[in-house]
Parts: sequence; C-alpha cells; structure tokens
Amino acid sequence: MRFNSKKETENVIKFVRDYFKNNNLKGAVVGLSGGKDSAVVTAVLVQAIGKENVIGVTMPCHSKNEDKSDAELIADYYGIELVNVDLTKTFDTFKGEINDLHIENVNNHIINSDINVRPRFRMATLYYLAAMYSSLKGKTYVVAGTSNKSELYVGYFTKGGDQVHDFEVISDFTVSEVIKIGEYLNVPEKVLYKTPSDGLSGKSDEDKMGITYDDIEKYIYAKPLSRDIKDKIAKMHAANKHKFSIPAYKRPRVGVFVGSFDPIHKGHIHIMKYLLQYNLVDKIIVVPTGDYWDKSPEASLEDRIEMCKFVKNKQIEISTTLNKYEYTYQVLEALEKKYPMDYLFLIMGADNIVNFNKWKNIDHLLEYNIIVVNRDNIDINKYVERFNKKDNFIVIDNFDYLPISSTYIRANIESDNSKEFLDEKVLDYIKRNNLYKA
Repeated sequence: MRFNSKKETENVIKFVRDYFKNNNLKGAVVGLSGGKDSAVVTAVLVQAIGKENVIGVTMPCHSKNEDKSDAELIADYYGIELVNVDLTKTFDTFKGEINDLHIENVNNHIINSDINVRPRFRMATLYYLAAMYSSLKGKTYVVAGTSNKSELYVGYFTKGGDQVHDFEVISDFTVSEVIKIGEYLNVPEKVLYKTPSDGLSGKSDEDKMGITYDDIEKYIYAKPLSRDIKDKIAKMHAANKHKFSIPAYKRPRVGVFVGSFDPIHKGHIHIMKYLLQYNLVDKIIVVPTGDYWDKSPEASLEDRIEMCKFVKNKQIEISTTLNKYEYTYQVLEALEKKYPMDYLFLIMGADNIVNFNKWKNIDHLLEYNIIVVNRDNIDINKYVERFNKKDNFIVIDNFDYLPISSTYIRANIESDNSKEFLDEKVLDYIKRNNLYKA
C-alpha cells in the first residue's frame, strides 16, 4: 500500500487540531515511554495544538533508565513540559498487599499480572494529571492514546491500561507507517528506530509476540506470508477481540408505528429519525393498516406499503404481515410473540392521544410503552393524566413538529407544494401510479 507521508501527517495533525477546537479543549497529557509511538504522538500534538499545551509524563516502575532518558530527550527536543511520577514505590506497596493474601503456589502465576498492572497504574496517573491540569489551567486537558495499528490488530496492549485514552492519533497506522510519519516530523533517530519493547518484561515486543511487526503489516495488507505466520496472527487477533469492547446487556427497544400512511410523508420520517437519533428506540416497525374502525384509506394497502418501503433501512422495517389486523392492540400482541425479549413502544402523534381512551381494548394497550410526539400545541400531559399508568408514557414535548397533513397532501397532490412534504421517490411513485387524483 502506497504511503504518502506528507499527506497522512498533515491529515492527522488536522484531525487532532479539529478535535481540540470542536470540543473546546486546552491541552493533552501523553505518557512518554521513550519509544517511537509516544514520540511521534508528541510530535503530532506539538504541531496540532502547540508545545505549550502538551504535557509529557514519565512513569518509571522497575523499568530501564534508558527509557526515561529517551523520554527526556523527546521532551527537550519538542520543548514540552515534562512531569516525572515514579510508580516504583506504588507498585511495591501494591505487591506487598497481594503478598499479604498468602495465596499458595502463586509465584509462577503472577508474571502477566505484574506486567499488566503497571500500565494500569500509568493510565490512572495520566488521568489524575489531566484532571489536575484542567483545574489548574481552567480548561480541559485530555489523555492521548499512543497505540499503533499493528499492535492493536493482534491485541498487544493492556486492557484497562494503554488501551484507555480520550483520543487516538496513530491507531490507523502500522509500525512502518508510524516511522514514516516520525521521519517527516524529524523525530530524533535514537528514539524513532529504537527496538520496540514494553520496558517491563526485559524482552522486545517481537520476542514476546513470536512474530515481527513486518509480518503483522503484511497480514493486514494481504501480502504473501507463510501459512504458519498467517495462522498465528489470525489466532492472536481472534483471542484478543474481548479487549476491544465491553459486552453489556441492552434491553432491545422496538418502536411500533401504526397508521394509514396515506401517503407516508416527511412528517412521519421526521418522527422516526428523531426517535432513532436520540436512542428512544433501536428500530421501528412501520405498519400500514388496511380498512379499520375509523379510517378508509384512499390508496390501496399494496400502494401504501410500496411507498413506505422507500424509507426502509437497517433500523426501519416495513411490515407486510401485520396489516391484516383491524386494531392496534392486535398488532402489538402479534409483535409480542415475535419479540418476546424486547420492549415494545407504540408511537403516536399528539392528535391520537386526545381520543386514545376510546381505542379498542385500551386496558391492554396501556400495558405497553407509549411514545407520544407533540403536535398542534396539544397539551399531551392533560390527556395522559386520565390514565392510571402514566409511567408507561414517554412524552416528547420538545420535538420540532413538522406541520404536514396526509389529508392536505392528498387534496393538493398536483401542486408544486407536494415536493416540500414528500420524499422524492414517494412523490414519483404517486405520479407514476396516478394516486390521489379525482
């Protein structure tokens, strides 16, 4: 893959500069390990936000003196403030507490624990200092990430340690690409070409992994590699996927939007986009109804379903099977069988809440969650007060309602105004099929 050092460096500098500007941030705290990654990140930060806004931190902890002196070299070279927080005593005190647990035969099982706890101490230190400097300077300081694409791909980082940060700078660049950026920014050669190591285990990164960074880059960019190396990298990637995200149970929320949609218009679309954007629901099922108790649509059910399909996407589903039901409670009952683990939310405009007490099987409907979107300055809460299950209602009264009526659209379908109210594909469908003409 061709790499344009000038272009990529300028792009990442702009990314950092824009991030700070858009979020009204003051400065960055970066852990200086004495290696190329943190050095290149420092060089980018200095170019993006100015050396006066970058604070480097060394955090020795039973580590090599050379790493600290190389970090000092980078700080001096770029003229940034350097803070040293020696974590050796912190680590020793912590280890003393662990030893006091008197766990039998533990010594051969704590090598990784000893190595990984130190990056976690370091990240806690960086966040402590970021908060401290934010208070001292009166404006927010954030923690910069220093991981590159190659080590991230195989999971060569400490979960809860160097993986924790506020923004990434070089995470989309392989080791060789980081070096090229460093060359463009004139990072001191002593650090830029230094053999990568964690500074903790006494081994180089490549020795610990059993593969080279060149191998990882070839794998990422689909270049020829031996089968053994390919299998090893693939196995490392798969085994460390758990480091990239924290699984969490989430209650699935399905919005149910029942109506004639005769035709579906921008007002309907606006409601759905709002509910999805603000995560009130995870997906919406649109149910165009057949003839039912208080409406007889002008367009056929087939046409209305086809028009609704133009707004379909990954989060908006158009039902073609629930349209047979005459009443809304029947639609919800059917969906409850299909989505037994999900929370169902009935979506309605404020005009529907006025006569909601008259809906068929209202007591059963009140067992569901009901989202009511404001419209025509209707006092929604006044009508919700009639029910003894007010907690089941979510009232969206700050919604920017679009005053669009399907009745008006049908009556004025041939006017130029119809373009303002309808999606272009929906309007084209109406014209091609001669709908709503007298």
